[in-house]
Amino acid sequence: MKTHPASSDQLAPPVARRQSLRPLAPWLGWGVLGLLVLLAALGPLYLSAFDLVLAFTLFNYMTMAQSWNLLGGYGGQFSLGHSLFVGAGSYTIAVLLLHSGLPLLLDLLLSGLLAAALAALAALLLMRLREAYFSIGSLGLAMAALTWMLNWSFTGATSGLNLPPAATLNYSTLYYLALGLLVATTLTIVLLVRSPFGLRLMAIRDDQEAAAELGVNSFPVKLVTFAISAFFVGLAGGLIALNKLEIEPDSAFSMNWVITMIIITIIGGIATSTGPLLGAVVFFTLQQVLQNSQALSSLLTGLLLILIIRLAPEGLWPLALKLGRRLGEVLLSRFAHSKQAATVLSAQEAVGGRSRLGER
Repeated sequence: MKTHPASSDQLAPPVARRQSLRPLAPWLGWGVLGLLVLLAALGPLYLSAFDLVLAFTLFNYMTMAQSWNLLGGYGGQFSLGHSLFVGAGSYTIAVLLLHSGLPLLLDLLLSGLLAAALAALAALLLMRLREAYFSIGSLGLAMAALTWMLNWSFTGATSGLNLPPAATLNYSTLYYLALGLLVATTLTIVLLVRSPFGLRLMAIRDDQEAAAELGVNSFPVKLVTFAISAFFVGLAGGLIALNKLEIEPDSAFSMNWVITMIIITIIGGIATSTGPLLGAVVFFTLQQVLQNSQALSSLLTGLLLILIIRLAPEGLWPLALKLGRRLGEVLLSRFAHSKQAATVLSAQEAVGGRSRLGER
């Protein structure tokens, strides 16, 4: 008795089914990202003033970690001096607001540009150094800047500066400025990394000598990367000054800024575009939950870092992707097998039914 075979789609092996579903994964990711951006854009409609301040801080953490990741993750230059650019951005906008009549947004832009200019000048010295020497050199530069600011009377020396009343912004405005900066930073870095410039940058990170043999000049690539990273950190520093309305050297140039950037990036996943975002959420949540116990917060953050470095050195985001893929493969495989079994069973029942009709 002739039977109708099951369709090729029904009997396709699980591997083929996984291959056919792979093109849908990027669209799913962009859809989730678009939904999150939409929810964030509507934040002031459903968040309290306190929540807006928390979100502002979280967005700034994400921006600074993304910026550091461009240099430290994709570029392989483990900077310990990014606190310099936070302080430079904060003091630039404060000085401009106090002594110039420029619009606030232009002052904010100039705070990032000055940080980028400082990074370009520093690159003339630092980018000739590699690995630990670069890290130590960048740290020394940040410490020298802090010492200078502690003794510079024009910026208030140890007393710092108070921003004028005109710099006072409502919570919603600060929220949108921080969100806009985060989106701009993330898009810029993603596009940069996926461009030919990004390929050259990662080639230099992986093997500078081999990249040089292929005609890649490492110095200008590193210099531009350093300047772009500093630019966005400087903008974040300017926003921090607008939020606090007063700055002083010890807090503006504190090593805590760069330590936070590094911790967030390592937790989330170094050299990934989503890792710093996830790492900032984890780090910031831990801070808020344990805000009444600073010692315990630092202890748990250190333990978390040790566990991630030991068990998931690539970070939480790559680990989540791997677990998601495995779970998806298991579920898809079980679904495919169950569907194949049902198809075979229905085919057998059809054959049996026809046989009984023939006997009659």
